[in-house]
Amino acid sequence: MAFSVQLHAREDFEVRTLRALGGAAVLAPLVALGEWLHVRVDVAFIALVGAGLASARVGWKTWVALAVGLPALLSLPELLRLPVPAAQVLMGVLAASMVGLWNPEWKPRPEQVLAGALGAGALVPLGMYVRRVLDARLLDGLTGPLHAAPGLAVVALFWSVGRLASHLEVHANTVEARGARLRTRMVGEPQELVARTVTLYRECRAETAQLGSAPGRKELERVLDTLALEVFNRAEAHAQLESQLKGARMEDVNTQVTALRTKATATTDAVARRQLELAAGALGEELNQLETMGRKRERLLAQLHAQVAMMERARVSLVAVRGGDVAAKGEQAAQLARRLAELGQEDAGGPPAQ
Repeated sequence: MAFSVQLHAREDFEVRTLRALGGAAVLAPLVALGEWLHVRVDVAFIALVGAGLASARVGWKTWVALAVGLPALLSLPELLRLPVPAAQVLMGVLAASMVGLWNPEWKPRPEQVLAGALGAGALVPLGMYVRRVLDARLLDGLTGPLHAAPGLAVVALFWSVGRLASHLEVHANTVEARGARLRTRMVGEPQELVARTVTLYRECRAETAQLGSAPGRKELERVLDTLALEVFNRAEAHAQLESQLKGARMEDVNTQVTALRTKATATTDAVARRQLELAAGALGEELNQLETMGRKRERLLAQLHAQVAMMERARVSLVAVRGGDVAAKGEQAAQLARRLAELGQEDAGGPPAQ
């Protein structure tokens, strides 16, 4: 079974990581002040508070609430008198959980937030170890904010890297993974159709899994893969045409053609009129090409609806296959696969979208 890993909102992750590094380093004067006063300072606590507050991309009201609630929440391990590694892990988990609840780019599922929180917490003790090594090897004997800032940034870096798990989504099926990636790049009606196809495909594969070792199962799964991939291919073609039409700005071209023809009619010079007519004709050909692309886009959208309807039909038919013995299921699955394949060929053999 081939697994596919998808990274969501990479730019958001990078921005949050950089902000976490800066937020932790900014609190270096607090560590330096503790050293100067000979007061014990919890470096992990300060690093996580700074990293968490800086990486939270929220409004100011929510940020103020975090500024009050996050330090209080991270004090919980100290109140429970947990051993140092366990306290650091718990602080990392709590900080990542609070920050992970607000994400402006996309909405992670609860299990993804949990995975990111656990990953962040697990790497905090490692970050503290690297900080101690850094102090011993490179910063030995130094004091002050410039001495504390690199160590705080290192802890924030490990914590942020651990949160990468909340941006990852693992797919056991390459077809489903392609649909999930495509869905994030689409907008409007095509995005809804792709999302619906991914859902239907997942449901259909769940139904085929219940067929067990029925003879027609593999053939049916291949047909389902083909149907879903057809939707994704046409969605990509539609998105490409949409991008080309937006870049061409059809309304502007039409306005230019009208203006040139008006000038050609109004001019009294034959040579100038000829030049204006040639220019209008050239733009008119471009306008005709854009109109052809627009019709092709509409046909692709109609074909998308037809393909999704076929996936709907496949799901309903698979539900009807439930029950009976293995032999009966296998025969029904084989018949369904052949019927869906024939329908797919009929759709593919339709008039081309030109």
